[in-house]
Amino acid sequence: MVTLCLTVLGAASSQADELDDLITLAFSNSPALQAAQEGTRQAAAARDASDEFLDPHTTAAAGRVSGSAATPLLASPTGLPAADAYGASAAVEVPFRPGVYAGAGISEQYLVNPAAGIDSGYRTLVGAQIRIPLLQDRGFSLWRQNQARLKELQTAADARLLETRQAVRHAVEQAYIAYLMENANAATSGSATERAQQLLKEAEELVRLKVVPEYQLAPARLELALRREEVFATSQAIDTARLRLIQVIGITPPSLLTTNSNTLINRATGLQLPEIPVSGTSFASRGAFREIAALSAAAAAETRSLNDKLRPDLGLSLRGVWAVEDSTSQTTGGGGLVGGEDTSAAAVLVWTRPWSQTGEKARLREARAREAQLAEINRELLIRLTADLAAAHREFTGSRERLKEITIAVEQARRTLEAEAERFRLGEGRSRNVLDAQNDLTKAYRSRNSIVATWLKAHSDFMYASGYSADNNRMAEAPSTGGKPDGHP
Repeated sequence: MVTLCLTVLGAASSQADELDDLITLAFSNSPALQAAQEGTRQAAAARDASDEFLDPHTTAAAGRVSGSAATPLLASPTGLPAADAYGASAAVEVPFRPGVYAGAGISEQYLVNPAAGIDSGYRTLVGAQIRIPLLQDRGFSLWRQNQARLKELQTAADARLLETRQAVRHAVEQAYIAYLMENANAATSGSATERAQQLLKEAEELVRLKVVPEYQLAPARLELALRREEVFATSQAIDTARLRLIQVIGITPPSLLTTNSNTLINRATGLQLPEIPVSGTSFASRGAFREIAALSAAAAAETRSLNDKLRPDLGLSLRGVWAVEDSTSQTTGGGGLVGGEDTSAAAVLVWTRPWSQTGEKARLREARAREAQLAEINRELLIRLTADLAAAHREFTGSRERLKEITIAVEQARRTLEAEAERFRLGEGRSRNVLDAQNDLTKAYRSRNSIVATWLKAHSDFMYASGYSADNNRMAEAPSTGGKPDGHP
């Protein structure tokens, strides 16, 4: 069972490597990655299995035949001895590149009922054969095309593993950024609560001194209650973001997260996009793009194989047999031996072709449709990745400009709050004015947190869309330029 127990500490240890550590942990524990790795092992095993085609095939048979062993309308077992004989036979056939089947066989038979005048005797047969496909499967083309198809399927499985790694990394980055934003919002809520408490304390003192009327306490108490509720809500949001981060990692990190309210701002400081053209990018580093290319190549190999199967099957068979017989003659008083040797050879051409080839033609149409389908999937993927890259680039540059403006807004909101708080202490303003200024500052802080998170997420989206081609496979920590989060005056 995964224990959901990530705890936020202060910045006691370095935060620069925290995201790297989480990504590495996800690479080792993500179920999706483990499944993709098993897929590569399956593809490798399937490719290895195809090498069985080149294995020698051995056949052996032994038995006793009385009369005829032929069964009407059924194929008889190969290697049976002749009628009325005991026998044993063995043969081996080996495929040799570039496209020849070579085989040899031997048979030994003991004749029970030989020809008239001959007692029981022995017969030995030794033969060799060479088979050469001349049209269909010429040069073992079917096996070679299957090898090419399985190679591309293995490449596709490797690409799917790469795409899964990239997707897992992107998911960890997005979940981590969301976690940072919730921590920054929690710091904002905490500071807003402290300001509300301080205002209530000052209002109570001013009421005691008769500087402001007592009704000025009600807005301050209301605001404090709302801010305390907000603290609970942000705490719940942090827990949810923490759970989502654990979900994409696949395991609870063994060490406690060191994230604090500064981390979000520090990561955004100095962040730049790599020099990748938004249009015209090949996306060769993206796993999904590589997978579609490999699947297309596998489909093309299958189409070539099916085209080859439409050709007639024409084969040349060259055979040679040496036979020796050794029997006892009844005319010599039972002691004489008769026998002889014989050799034979054959060269045979065999042509075979189905009449309609309905199945092969239908499978060929299926393969061509699959090629066309993969071409459209590839086109859709290219359109989507191009749009993702352009959208992330625009989001990044737009967020950078928005951050400049919100930084000015935060500073002006802080000055306005200081001015309203001073007026209230002097009895010239109302608590409502101070609370409005506090809410404006809190809103500005929250907007800044949201913009920074959007900026970071856009950077992550851009790198993911490009396949992390210009990155060191990590989302680097940028040096801080002294930006101050809420609650750190």
